[in-house]
Amino acid sequence: MEVEELNSRLRRLAICSFGFFASVARADPEIMVHEADLADRGQVVATLHANHTLRGSKIGNDGAWPVHRLTYLMAEFATGLAPGWEAGVHLPVMRGGVDGETSNSGAWGASAIMFRLKHIRHAGSGWFYGFNGEYDVNAGRYLSDPRSAEFRGIVGFDGETVRVTANPHLIWGWGHSGRSGSPDLNLDLKALYKVSQRFAWGAEAYTDGGRIDRLRPGEGDRTLYLVSEFQTRLGALHFGVGQGFKNTPERYLLKGVWSASF
Repeated sequence: MEVEELNSRLRRLAICSFGFFASVARADPEIMVHEADLADRGQVVATLHANHTLRGSKIGNDGAWPVHRLTYLMAEFATGLAPGWEAGVHLPVMRGGVDGETSNSGAWGASAIMFRLKHIRHAGSGWFYGFNGEYDVNAGRYLSDPRSAEFRGIVGFDGETVRVTANPHLIWGWGHSGRSGSPDLNLDLKALYKVSQRFAWGAEAYTDGGRIDRLRPGEGDRTLYLVSEFQTRLGALHFGVGQGFKNTPERYLLKGVWSASF
């Protein structure tokens, strides 16, 4: 199959996928689709994530801070362990946006500490696959579950002019009384068109499919972002503008990511 024809088909597939899934996820400190990027062995990659909910729910859930005007900042540090393997730690903090029973506007607080292990393999012709496993210790202001874990599958295609990635993932939470032990099933998608080697634009969709024991595809949180990515002398930059649909707590969001290697 010719490269141009393959890229055309992938672009049409990405458009159809986003049209379906934007027709499904709660903002968190990260808000990113995991792709094939990895730190080399001995290399350190420093990343700063930032996102802000311009408009959202003004009522918190189970002691968590309301998402209206909520801001997350997260420092991430990752290093390569061996070919195809990377380990990292996330250190997120949050700033309250409204006064209420559980939060004060302008107040800062740590939200979690997150440990992760990532593995990627390349299958040839631009295809890649792998996983990202994560274990989190959470503050009550961020999440009602004191501990949580995530297993995220990674599969995608990186061609000359397009990059498409899917992250199906399971999320478990522990320590919150009355919570089911069944994990949440989510699916995140990303499609980018590469204008040049240094600039790309596209879309991301974050979806919530419900718990495994009672799936509700099409009914959970849904957030769609328009995104752009730049490669600069000071590192990689990522920007996004998002909107939540249906009953998603966050209605309008902004996000940015800066990453550099040392």
